[in-house]
Amino acid sequence: MNVVHALDALLRSDDEEYDRLDLFLEADELIGQLQLADVPALLALWRVRKLSWQQRFTQAGSNIDGAVLRALLAGLLQVKETPHGVLELMSRLPPVADASPLSDALLAYAEQAWHADPARHRQIQISCWSCGLSGRLLKRLGLSSWKEAGL
Repeated sequence: MNVVHALDALLRSDDEEYDRLDLFLEADELIGQLQLADVPALLALWRVRKLSWQQRFTQAGSNIDGAVLRALLAGLLQVKETPHGVLELMSRLPPVADASPLSDALLAYAEQAWHADPARHRQIQISCWSCGLSGRLLKRLGLSSWKEAGL
């Protein structure tokens, strides 16, 4: 069984089994084994799996390879109704943003999410701060500080 299929089966485990057997650790290990070539299959699964599957992936993904993470985020941003995961996975990026198209796309996504969902302002702030986009988001929002934003 390849890594993507094994990971899919693991993330679809029933709640009791997943928790009782600490499958979180095994999921983290499998996520760390993902390669760039696995991203299209992973994105296809992301679109059809339940929110609980996506949440398990984002919670267990601490060992994800940087190139795989960037490719996954770029793919998720292409989904019309962006599913769960973009803000959660942003925190796995290095703490210094670059001038890449991905950083620009994540910044645009964060700005759109900021305006669309005030209840997620804190999560957006934390996600942007953790990957170095905080200052750039403040500038795009026309704010001088997070305190000014009410956070």
